[in-house]
Amino acid sequence: MLVLKRRFSFSLILFLFSSSLIMAQAPELGLCEQKIDELATTQLPKAQRAWNQKNYREVERYLEKALRFDPEYADALYLLGELKLRQRQLAKAQFLWAKLIEVCPNYKPEVAYFLGVMYLEENKLDKAIPLIEQFLANDERDFGYDKEAKAALAEARKKQALFSNEVAFDPKPVQRLSTEADEYLATISPDQQTLYFTRRARKRDLKSGPAAVSRLVEEFCISRRTKDDEFEQGAPLPSPFNSSYNEGGPSITADNTELYFTVCEDLDGYKNCDIYYSERDEFGYWTTPQSVGDHINRIDSWESQVSVTANGDWLYFTSDRKGGIGGLDLYRCKRDEEGKWTEPEILDGRVNTRYDEKSPFIHSDSQTLYFTSNGHPGLGGFDIFYARLQDTSWQAPSNIGYPINSEEDDLGLFVSLDGKTGYFSSNTLRANTGWDLYQFEMPAEARPEEVFLLQGTLDVKEGEDLSDASVKIKNLRTKELTEVKVDQQTGSYARVIEKKEASDYIVKVEKKGAAFSSSYISAEKIKLNPTVKSDLQLASMEVGKEYTLNDIQFSTNSAELNRAAQSIIEEFVLFMQENGNLQADIQGHTDDVGDDQSNLNLSKSRAKAVYDYALSLGIPKSRLSWHGYGESRPIAGNDSEEGRAKNRRTVFVITAR
Repeated sequence: MLVLKRRFSFSLILFLFSSSLIMAQAPELGLCEQKIDELATTQLPKAQRAWNQKNYREVERYLEKALRFDPEYADALYLLGELKLRQRQLAKAQFLWAKLIEVCPNYKPEVAYFLGVMYLEENKLDKAIPLIEQFLANDERDFGYDKEAKAALAEARKKQALFSNEVAFDPKPVQRLSTEADEYLATISPDQQTLYFTRRARKRDLKSGPAAVSRLVEEFCISRRTKDDEFEQGAPLPSPFNSSYNEGGPSITADNTELYFTVCEDLDGYKNCDIYYSERDEFGYWTTPQSVGDHINRIDSWESQVSVTANGDWLYFTSDRKGGIGGLDLYRCKRDEEGKWTEPEILDGRVNTRYDEKSPFIHSDSQTLYFTSNGHPGLGGFDIFYARLQDTSWQAPSNIGYPINSEEDDLGLFVSLDGKTGYFSSNTLRANTGWDLYQFEMPAEARPEEVFLLQGTLDVKEGEDLSDASVKIKNLRTKELTEVKVDQQTGSYARVIEKKEASDYIVKVEKKGAAFSSSYISAEKIKLNPTVKSDLQLASMEVGKEYTLNDIQFSTNSAELNRAAQSIIEEFVLFMQENGNLQADIQGHTDDVGDDQSNLNLSKSRAKAVYDYALSLGIPKSRLSWHGYGESRPIAGNDSEEGRAKNRRTVFVITAR
């Protein structure tokens, strides 16, 4: 995955910083009972005097000479190791102190601690853990290091557990999209049909004439899923993108109408990044990008790596603004009732640490946050973690596991709607290919909550007012009702819904003066595909007009109502109750397969079954009637299965309002 510079362990950094302040003073020696060569002992006072005089070259010379006389001289091993450590020559310090611990295990408690930390940095955990434990068990230790030592021990044990519980990881490049150019900073739309990413390639400016030179160009790109379930190679996004903006790191809402991304500018040598967004207009074009607001974007801080929830109600991002917990922290804003983003709130101390947290990805479930951190215990500098939101509090983050996380820095994870596939960019998995986008199967324990995406469009007459139209989805098990945002220009709607066990759902449109229109979504359908299409009709109530009762379907030659049909009728009855003056006629129709009389009788039986069930729910006979017309009133040709399916219908006709 994305590779950045490694960082040393926090405990080792603390030691190096504090010890450099007292470099001029020769360290206090430890205790070790051993018989030393006399010539070796004569070198030690010379080395100590040279240390106090800050003549470190002479210190090194005397100590190396002492060790030539006696390679196991504990004092010389300690002092030379200390010198190398303070000079940041960690490999030499480690070698000398490892020898010291071998010769004299209890020479000085702190030696065990810092040697253990050095082993921890190299993931030599079988050596690191006993040494740190040895330090913490020593009553003669410097107790001022206890907090850091305990943290280092916890980190070592966490690493050991991660290495011991390896997760399955078999990343594959996203075919076609991964080219010889570099592809990175990617995300996938909630409906899983579109990938947005940055592609960097070398291009020539042909307008500059025959002497034109090539240069590396970054372009904000889009790739769509094809019929064979693969992604196309992709191409640069059209205007207004890739013109005067340096944009990337996108995130899009479930209805595909709001695209958020980062725009960076060079301000007198300071690369300032801010969060922008673009909206899709009624013709399908993206509007000119604009800032999310000065209350989020600050001129003196870096706001980047944005991730919007699928339903567009929360915006997550990374910032180094003043007042945070560490260097880079994660923040989020909520969309208020007027559609504006509120003041950013910092994620609490369970997620943010005094180090860096970045690259947030909030899954479509709006509860599972994936991010990278070098402050939580992990395997390398930056590891990928996930945290779950319960009510208003975050649970403690979990490491996604080894070898997804490695000893290098790992960044840039995003996850599919069903939670089964993770995506990331890497330039290390294949030779000579640069940055490519990869996918892999997510570990079961790191998957988000199960959700499904409802998508649809209101079928309306041209000029129909959508201002007070709403779509609602009802959980038939819990009776929970969720409102779905309708685009006022296009009539499209989309919302991610959390699965509630194996529940069926009813989707219906509501608008004053509009006729009843609904659809039934079964748990089995959601299980097969978490993206569910459900178009509805928005039509004004008119006396004498026919309106289809969707999803009232019968078995062959049967008039028995199944659970889906009953649910639709129950919602229709609620609609009748809300419109107390409405009267309707239930009508049954068939296709032309079979003889005329049988089809007529069947249509009557089916219309009567719907009528009887509605009456059993409390509708008076005076408000409802029924008729069957068999195959006599087709609305489509019977020469195709599609046409015959349209003719096999149950409808209601408004007879009075």
